[in-house]
Amino acid sequence: MNMKRNKKWIGIGLIVLLLGGGITCYKKVNLSDPYHLEVIQGEDSIGYGYQIYKGERVIIAQPFIPAVTGRKTFRTEQDARHVGDLVLERIRTGQDFTVSKEDLKGLGITH
Repeated sequence: MNMKRNKKWIGIGLIVLLLGGGITCYKKVNLSDPYHLEVIQGEDSIGYGYQIYKGERVIIAQPFIPAVTGRKTFRTEQDARHVGDLVLERIRTGQDFTVSKEDLKGLGITH
């Protein structure tokens, strides 16, 4: 009877340790890179844009193609993702994240 009770408490202890370790690892992974990209559908479901988050907060909302005159959305989700990834990489490396027409041309983005 005592042996069963000891095994039960050992099992519960192991589960608690594993859960605690898992939560700690999850938090460390999320804290190491708080930035993420989300591609969004444009106004009136036409075209695409992107948003960049730091944690849960939007730090850049870009519904239109940057560096282009007017309110033109990206034609494809992939185009929005390419430019968003460029901006995200620049933020992560501490560079100026402004997008130029040359950047768009280099990524093959047409407007």
